[in-house]
Amino acid sequence: MIYLIGPMASGKSTVGRSLATALSTSFADSDAAVVAHHGTIPEIFAAHGEQHFRDLEVQALSRLRTGVVATGGGAVLREENQQLLSRGTVVYLELSPQGAAERIKADSNRPLLAGDEALTVWASVYEKRRPIYEMLADVHVKVDGKSVLQIVEEILPQLNQL
Repeated sequence: MIYLIGPMASGKSTVGRSLATALSTSFADSDAAVVAHHGTIPEIFAAHGEQHFRDLEVQALSRLRTGVVATGGGAVLREENQQLLSRGTVVYLELSPQGAAERIKADSNRPLLAGDEALTVWASVYEKRRPIYEMLADVHVKVDGKSVLQIVEEILPQLNQL
């Protein structure tokens, strides 16, 4: 199992698909698995709160057992998920606040990051989670200014060294 972790907009899903193709294995997205069974993430947060969403995230990750898995940015907050991730190889996609600003500006499909305070919120959340990402990572790749192909080509040799 290869798990991709990192902040929102770091490219976990996009890189994950390409990495899975390069490795001739399956790809899954834990957020997509939750959404497929329970509705959109904003709907879950509004109706049941963040803790309920995190419970669903734990369940989804525990069911994904092969291939490359893109996790939600906050999946690392739960100890159950940290233990699960430690059984596989963890790839941390690091994105700077400047890189996030460029990606978010170019992507109108991020309603959670809409509004004037979006980048301030992103940076605050990221600073709290970054030590966890760094602690869990077996492979660490800075993604700013790189194409998906460049990121995958940087990950592959590091995986081979493990």
